[in-house]
Amino acid sequence: MNKNFYNIDEVSQIIGEQKHTIRFWESRINKLNVTRTHSGHRLYNYENLLLLKKIKKLLDVKKLTLDGVNNQLSKTKLKNNFLNDNLVADLKDLLGLLKRFK
Repeated sequence: MNKNFYNIDEVSQIIGEQKHTIRFWESRINKLNVTRTHSGHRLYNYENLLLLKKIKKLLDVKKLTLDGVNNQLSKTKLKNNFLNDNLVADLKDLLGLLKRFK
């Protein structure tokens, strides 16, 4: 069963990052728009997961700052950016992670 939304605990496990770091990125990355419930809980959709994985890659591999990540993400449209950056490989990685947490 595929989920439409993930809570921050699930996202943290999927991308391998601490919850406080994800919340910090949310406050600093312009393209990261997270849905909130009426009680204020964060809900992340599939596009958010891909964007978070992209942010993590830009920070860890390319060693960009958060301002650099914002600049990089603003240069290209989000969907085109994912297609140009090995979307198939990213999706396979994510699918493998999701299967582990079933």
